[in-house]
Amino acid sequence: MNNAKPISKKITSIYLAGAAMLLVFYSVVFKMVILQTENNSSKQRLALVAPHHFQLFSEGQTGVVKIDPLLSIYDDFELLPHIFQRRLLNDWQGNTDFHFSDDSEYNVFAQSINTATGRRIVYAIEDIDPIEWSDDNFVVFELVFFMAGLILFLIAASFIVKLAQRIGVPFTDLAKQLENDDGVCFKPIKISGEPSLELLTTLNGINHYRQQISQAIEREQAFTRYVSHELRTPMTVIRGSLSVLRRQNSPQLTKQIGRIDNAVSDMEQLTQTFLLLARQEDNDGPQTTVDAGFIDKCAEDMAKKIAANGVEFSHQLQQHFSLTAQPLLLHAVLQNLCLNAINCSVDGQVSLFISPQRIDVIDNGVGLDAKPRGYEGFGIGLNLVRDICQKYGWQFQLANNTGQGCTASVIFATNDTK
Repeated sequence: MNNAKPISKKITSIYLAGAAMLLVFYSVVFKMVILQTENNSSKQRLALVAPHHFQLFSEGQTGVVKIDPLLSIYDDFELLPHIFQRRLLNDWQGNTDFHFSDDSEYNVFAQSINTATGRRIVYAIEDIDPIEWSDDNFVVFELVFFMAGLILFLIAASFIVKLAQRIGVPFTDLAKQLENDDGVCFKPIKISGEPSLELLTTLNGINHYRQQISQAIEREQAFTRYVSHELRTPMTVIRGSLSVLRRQNSPQLTKQIGRIDNAVSDMEQLTQTFLLLARQEDNDGPQTTVDAGFIDKCAEDMAKKIAANGVEFSHQLQQHFSLTAQPLLLHAVLQNLCLNAINCSVDGQVSLFISPQRIDVIDNGVGLDAKPRGYEGFGIGLNLVRDICQKYGWQFQLANNTGQGCTASVIFATNDTK
């Protein structure tokens, strides 16, 4: 199943996913920034205010002095609440904050000053939890921030959807034209929209290959016309001349006339094969009945070559069946496979096996690594077999046997036989 999506939908989905992740990321970052800003602001304020209140110890006050409901100062480490003593060193100086498990927060500032009892480290502890944002305030703020981001996200999403559709128009247009192409007219493809440089390069390449295909088809059609008209005419003249020569009843000419007649027959058959091979056929093409008579006719056409090479030839048809193919093209496949095996198996054995699924030609000749004769079938042999197989979607295979010789196989398409 093809799950491919249009390029506009891919761009849109990637953007939406990325934008959603970005919105969540910045929401988290913004919350952390707010918390950090609160803590730094409280610490900085305490660092500025605490030294002013430490002057009380220089003026003679001792112990714990409560400046206001949130701020208290201490002139001795032992006077600090135990929760801070456990977390601080008695010689520590500086500015820090603590966040406890009950969700309370405190800033602690320590500094060495001159007091009425001598120089010592004094401390300021401020409860910052009441002056920071509450959880409810944070929830409201985050909700407002998220809604604002969501609105911005939707606006940007609408813009990117339209932009993606605009970008995808040339690709969609090109895909539709290629999909609806009938394979007959290869005129250059033109697309609408604003194509990118990469798409223009692709389009130029497609049109270049379409032009080459069109020219190749024109050459093939011209060749077919030449074969159909220009070659058949001289062969007709040759046959007419042979008829005149036969009337002379000359023993010296009989053998030569027979050779010429056979060559003309081969040429006519090859010409007809080329024409059928070049002809376009639909799925409901001609049916060939493969039976004993069809196989015997093929064997009869090869009888002289079989005798000349001293080959023991056998054939076996599993059952009668019909095949979607031109009879002459199937005959050419059988004849070329068998003639190739016969020419490579002088004084050997060649076996032909045919079933509704496949053709197998097995010989005990020289195999694929050597070709003692330069003749294969019609003179183009296995190449012609490959072309016919390609026309009908059949598989053509050649493989060396385990012992001696090779096996040539043609495997029919599953929907071709009945």
